Order: sequence, then C-alpha cells, then structure tokens
Amino acid sequence: MAFDLQEQEQIAEFKAWWNDWGKWLAGALVAGLAAWGGWAGWQSHQASQAHDAGELYSQAETQLQSDPAKLTETTKSIEQKYGSTAYAARASLLAAKADVNASKPADAEAQLKWAISNAKEAPLRDVARLRLSALQLDAGQFDAALATLQAREDDAFTALFAEARGDVLVEKGDKAGARDAYRDAQSKLPKDAPNLKFVEVKLEALGKD
Repeated sequence: MAFDLQEQEQIAEFKAWWNDWGKWLAGALVAGLAAWGGWAGWQSHQASQAHDAGELYSQAETQLQSDPAKLTETTKSIEQKYGSTAYAARASLLAAKADVNASKPADAEAQLKWAISNAKEAPLRDVARLRLSALQLDAGQFDAALATLQAREDDAFTALFAEARGDVLVEKGDKAGARDAYRDAQSKLPKDAPNLKFVEVKLEALGKD
C-alpha cells in the first residue's frame, strides 16, 4: 500500500517521536502494572491476614469462659502472627481480663502494655490504659497509675479518665485533688451516664472543701 507524501511525513514524525519517548512510556506502563499488581497482592494479603486473625479471635472469645489457659496461647499466636490486625489488641484485652480473673496481675499488665503499644485505634489504647491504671492502683503504684492516666488520647474518654484519676488520688490521700477530678468527671458525663451517680456518691463521701 503506497502512502502519499503527507502520510509519509506523519509516519516519519511518529517514528521519531517513538524513538524518543516510546520506550520510556512502555517502561512506565510496565512499572505501573507492576505497582498495581503489588498493591492488589498486598490488599489480598491483608484481607487474608484479617480473616485468619478473626478466626483465632473468635476462638479466644470462647476460651475466655471455657479455657482461659488456652486463651493465653491463642492470644500469643495472634500477637505474633497477626500483630498488625485490629484483632491483636482486642485479644490482648481478653487475655488481660483472663489473667486478672486468675489473679495474675503481672501477666495482665504485660498484655495491657502490649495493647497500648500496638493497638492501631486510639479508643482501644485508652481502654487498655484505664485497665492498666486500675491494676496499678490495686498494687499501690499511685504515681504510675496517674502517669498512665495522663496519656489519654481520645476525648470521648475524658470523663472516665477523670473519675479514675480521682480514685487514685483518694487512695494517695489527696482529697482536694480527688475532689477536683470527680468534679471534672461530673461536668463531662452525660446526664444519663450510668456511672454519674457513682461519681456523685464519691464526691459526697469526700465531704465539703
């Protein structure tokens, strides 16, 4: 098939353009496809990890009541194999609860500290802090408990942390500080909050300024 002069010029221009840019574009296309393939593979891997972790977490929930000793092993497996998933910190909280029930505060503290260091969600980290401060309070570690409560992240936990701080200060003998903490909690709790009455009772027990 013969091309006229204009067509031949267009073909020549395209060949020149391809020599300059074609290989680069082809390389970019290959790189883009490889990146997309890697991203898709990573997404698939993450989904698989979450699924497997979820299966183990379901076992852990059952074991909390039926076999607490086995729960420790299951939690360790989740933490080691699926520590980046949302289930890992939740399993740590379950294991800590089982350890408290079994009168193993040191083990419970280790689980809660793991959750604080590794949970991806701030609310979970704050739940772990509240439970850790309660253990520290029971152990008479008042300054450690106050330091734990000082690290709150989620504003939704402000009232609960204030109440917990008040509990620690009462035991420490700082009635004025405890009173201020309870008042802070009282001011931030919704009127229908189930623990509001408890806070008011604690305030009354401290007496007037």
